[in-house]
Amino acid sequence: MSAISKKQAKTEDLHNYPFDADIFRRTFNRYVQRFKTIFLTLVLLICAPFIAYAIAWYLGEARVDTTGFFDLWHATGSLLLDWGFPYINYRPISLEMISFGMLSFGVISMGIHVSFGVISVGGFVSCGLISVGGLSSFGLIALGGNNVYGIIAIAIGNKKPFEKGVYMNGKAFGVIAIGRHAHGIYSLSYGEEGEGTYQFSPKRQDPEAIALFTSWFKKFKNAFVSPS
Repeated sequence: MSAISKKQAKTEDLHNYPFDADIFRRTFNRYVQRFKTIFLTLVLLICAPFIAYAIAWYLGEARVDTTGFFDLWHATGSLLLDWGFPYINYRPISLEMISFGMLSFGVISMGIHVSFGVISVGGFVSCGLISVGGLSSFGLIALGGNNVYGIIAIAIGNKKPFEKGVYMNGKAFGVIAIGRHAHGIYSLSYGEEGEGTYQFSPKRQDPEAIALFTSWFKKFKNAFVSPS
């Protein structure tokens, strides 16, 4: 068996070729790793103030001169101000233009627990036009771990301990839904529990869904094979 190349078949004809569910799942997991990289980068951005002060505390306990560290920290803050971000602030409950807090509200909002904003990143729950949440996420474009709701919804899910290839959560609900269990008009679903008007999953390979998702994620074309 050999993978279908772009030259061998047009996208609209892919559904006519044999489908390999194992290749589909492996490809899905590779794309999930990319989404996880984006998510972890944003989480580190949220945690940056805590990490900085934790380092400062440790250096203080170790009786290390922290003058240089704080000079760098304040210089970074001044640079952000020069770039036009004068409203950055961190509070337990924060309401700012660019907001950091346990509970955060802002145009650009980053919350350790919950976040609301135009661009929103929340450790547990996030709501925004562009939204990233550790557990739940709600937005026009939403990315999250467990339950995600949006026009475009992407749910990563978690691997079930001690069971190979079994994943928990990762439920996406949207017009375009991508997840371990995706529900939408167009759905790209890792498992067979997802549903969609047009679905691309191990259970169903609807031509409309195949055309959409292989145009976004071209490596899924490799899930369609032809006799060598």
